[in-house]
Amino acid sequence: MKPIKNNNVIEIFEAKVSKNIVKKILIKDLIIEKIFGYYPEEKTKPQKLKFNIKLELNPELSFADNDLQTIVDYDDIIKLINSILDKKISFLEILGETIAKEVLKNQKIEAIELQIEKLDILKTGGTVGFEISKRKN
Repeated sequence: MKPIKNNNVIEIFEAKVSKNIVKKILIKDLIIEKIFGYYPEEKTKPQKLKFNIKLELNPELSFADNDLQTIVDYDDIIKLINSILDKKISFLEILGETIAKEVLKNQKIEAIELQIEKLDILKTGGTVGFEISKRKN
């Protein structure tokens, strides 16, 4: 890599795109409203959770138009997250690890990057969250 510009504040590098094919499914800003949390007040009122997900697919995967069996159906991923949330998990860390473990059971998926945020938790309007990246062994 060679620097493009250096002005003592920012240094930008030019990098070539990898020769390897990397295929990803992106699910961005998915909002699911469920009862979730540890504290008593969180167990009675649904709250919004935001998910950002990157699924790295098996590079050998071949897609066929009009054949749902050849792709990773994002709707199945969303249903999986909802079913895990129905188990009344209390902590984002456990939720994230559980989702990653279950998603990686899909033979078409090699790795997951998952970010979960609780949108309604802070009175100041900020969010709290958890992030996990996991690859099949």
